[in-house]
Amino acid sequence: MEYAGFFYAIGAAITWGLIYTIDQKILTTMSPMTLLFFNSIITAILLLPFVFFDNGSIKDVLHSGKTNLLLLFLAIALAALANLFIFVAIKALDAPTASIIEIAYPFFVVLFSYIFFHSSPNVYFFIGGTLIFIGSIIVIKFA
Repeated sequence: MEYAGFFYAIGAAITWGLIYTIDQKILTTMSPMTLLFFNSIITAILLLPFVFFDNGSIKDVLHSGKTNLLLLFLAIALAALANLFIFVAIKALDAPTASIIEIAYPFFVVLFSYIFFHSSPNVYFFIGGTLIFIGSIIVIKFA
């Protein structure tokens, strides 16, 4: 197991937990679309110096080929849509409920990886995905 990757994944989970909690408070006075706009603009501004000083990163993107550029733009559009969906869900439900439902995304990662890239998920992925769905239903139904 790659320990650095595990550390970063846990860090991402903790950070997303904080973000959803803060977003719930923000969304009491702001629309999801406005939050998404400011989120995107501020992220771009904060990351611009890092991208600018990253040797060749912009040049690598421009020379990565049409397929990679298409996938890049598709991924960005889908990420914006996913963020909008979760902001609307947080506003309509609450952060804990929205996050419990949204946590089913690993199942869809496995499914779409299989469909689009012909990956070979093993039975443990499907068992885990099923347990995630069951856990989500239990929390939503009985919490």
